[in-house]
Amino acid sequence: MVHRLLVLLCALLTPGLAVAQTSDALPTFDLQRLQFEPSGLGSLVVGTGRTLDPGVVRVSVQAHYEHLPLNFARKWDPSLSVFGLVEHKLTGHVTAAVGVLPWLHLGAQLPYIIAQRGRSFVRTLPPNGQGLDEPWVSVRAAPLQVKNGAGFNLAVELAAALPVGRPEILARDTYAVSPRLQLGVQGEGYQAGLELGALLRPRYDLSPLTGRQQDVVGSELRLGTTITSRGKTSSSTRSELSVLLNVPLQGGRPSGEVLVGVRRHTVKGLDLYFLGGPGLGTAVDMPSVRLLVGASFVTGEAD
Repeated sequence: MVHRLLVLLCALLTPGLAVAQTSDALPTFDLQRLQFEPSGLGSLVVGTGRTLDPGVVRVSVQAHYEHLPLNFARKWDPSLSVFGLVEHKLTGHVTAAVGVLPWLHLGAQLPYIIAQRGRSFVRTLPPNGQGLDEPWVSVRAAPLQVKNGAGFNLAVELAAALPVGRPEILARDTYAVSPRLQLGVQGEGYQAGLELGALLRPRYDLSPLTGRQQDVVGSELRLGTTITSRGKTSSSTRSELSVLLNVPLQGGRPSGEVLVGVRRHTVKGLDLYFLGGPGLGTAVDMPSVRLLVGASFVTGEAD
């Protein structure tokens, strides 16, 4: 009799215990918000309205570290935020671009999450793991370019994410497209660029998990500006300053980044580079620090 009562008691308590231990699931979206400039013409992250010459190919490999790229408790002072759902993220990127016509080139980006880890937030488990991130492909048309006799560079670009990647580690959107308008000027020893674009994707509401109404990830306007020095020899060292601003369109929080880079031309066609800087704002998906090192190889005259 006692044995039967114990069995019945366990049967009644077990469902309640399972419910109490159930975690709140994260929406599945692509956490990686930085887009690279596969051609490397001007900036590493902001387009300057230029295209590679026909037949020229540029391939680059980079290691990319992000600190606190997903942090529900974040405030603008990074020193107050020492933990997050994703605290450390290391991604390897392969990017490529090829010139097709004097005014047209194609680009691609293939990221792979090498390591990603964080800590639980209330009842939400961290999306720890590794695997394929969302690849992107792009096409750029530049009807006006300094190299073709124009006074400035002007280009339009359309980039789209391919529907692959591991959603459980926040490496895939349902869909994502990014139209961009790029302007650039070139002077003696420098070039500057301005990129106005948008990221269009579904709205992902994180506020039920955080209790903060504006914790939303979704579509946004994107503004990027850059100024870079121009190498005069095959072994020159070039510096870069880029500023990125993101304005949400679906109720999220604005954010920005200031990135400083150095590029070193080594042997002909081979560049080594570094890029890094802080993230600004209180958007849940803006890393507090971003660091990147890489190498690129180009088959012809590029930059």
